[in-house]
Amino acid sequence: MAPPGNHHRYPELKSPLRRQVHAPSPVRKFGFSAFTRQNRNAVGQVSGNALLNGNCNSLERNTLDLRLQCRMDREVIDVDDDDDDDEVDYVEVISDDDEVEIVENVVAMEEESEKEVSLDGLNVENGSLMVVDDDDDPQADKKSLNRPVTDVCSFEAYRKALKSAENRTSKLKARGFGDFLRERCRGLLQSLRSFFRQDEEPDGRSEPFEPLSKEELTAVKDAFSANVHNILVSHENSNIDITVEKLRCLKPGQWLNDEVINLYLVLLKEREAREPKKFIKCHFFNTFFFTKLVNSGTGYNYNAVRRWTSMKKLGYHLIDCDKIFIPIHMNIHWTLAVINIKERKFQYLDSYKGREPRILDALARYFADEVKDKNQVDVDVSQWRQEFVQDLPEQSNGFDCGMFMLKYMDFYSRGLDLCFTEEHMAYFRVRTAKEILQLRAE
Repeated sequence: MAPPGNHHRYPELKSPLRRQVHAPSPVRKFGFSAFTRQNRNAVGQVSGNALLNGNCNSLERNTLDLRLQCRMDREVIDVDDDDDDDEVDYVEVISDDDEVEIVENVVAMEEESEKEVSLDGLNVENGSLMVVDDDDDPQADKKSLNRPVTDVCSFEAYRKALKSAENRTSKLKARGFGDFLRERCRGLLQSLRSFFRQDEEPDGRSEPFEPLSKEELTAVKDAFSANVHNILVSHENSNIDITVEKLRCLKPGQWLNDEVINLYLVLLKEREAREPKKFIKCHFFNTFFFTKLVNSGTGYNYNAVRRWTSMKKLGYHLIDCDKIFIPIHMNIHWTLAVINIKERKFQYLDSYKGREPRILDALARYFADEVKDKNQVDVDVSQWRQEFVQDLPEQSNGFDCGMFMLKYMDFYSRGLDLCFTEEHMAYFRVRTAKEILQLRAE
């Protein structure tokens, strides 16, 4: 109960300026008199019938006869208009003695309102419900029902809520909220562009597909059209010479020869030595290794290749590599075998998706013999898995198997998935010719 002498407000008023805040909620929450549901239905029915029948006098009489039920035991919350934090200043408890005063204050508040709300010929103005003939002058033939609108509190609550929202919008604009939101959206769009632009990918996925310049294309075209006996490039360390005739195997529809394949593998190894942090540590055997290891007449023969991998020649041991690549030539078809030391498995990649278990068996035996001979370590490869890679790019013609094999090695040595297709083969042929002419793999 409020203390004597101050039964109208509790606690003390903090600001001399205050206003009643009415949210868009039922009238009974604000201590103002409200219709019961039955009375509201009755008013709606009577009003509707009267408007349809044009009997405004009947509507007036029936409306005034209805009993208004009031509840004056609710609380009204007043807040300061200038309060940015929307905190409650005080709570005004309405008692039965204040009933008349509150009703008069609300009616007076509505009389001061300058807004007019129209809906299908019904106007709320100055606290009265009026019917307006749209065909005539609004000031003429206006019939007032002379009944105070009982839901004027709801209308006023909506008006004040709308005004409050407008004030908050202006404050957000003043604080730069719109600019902040635009900056966030701009940053998101830039991040999406960076994600989809291949030239900005950090994993180097776009490097194998970088377009060639006009000068590079012209150089390759001139090399293909030169005299077939001309030596285009010579690689001193490998003693490989590439003539025009040999380079022409990179033209569309041609089978790759041993010289071009072996020189390209040397260039891949030099690329790794040039940038060891960018590429996986690998070893690339040439196209003659497997035919020496497994002779068609004598079978498996480790001694035939024992000196190929001496420390003096390589500068490292095979067991120190992550992957070892072995080109396999099967009559007229090129495939690839991989000793994947890092993942402890033997892999076979065929652009026709063929399977050759005997090749992987021979390589497992070779790796165990090699490590035993060079490092005096026994490696149990019986637990290593044999994998015939199926999720790989395939060829649909009869001449691109050599290019598929080279690109399998190129992408694996980069640490990339095999994210290319047969449609890239024409580009890869020209790019490989360019790299051979420059004696530098990119």
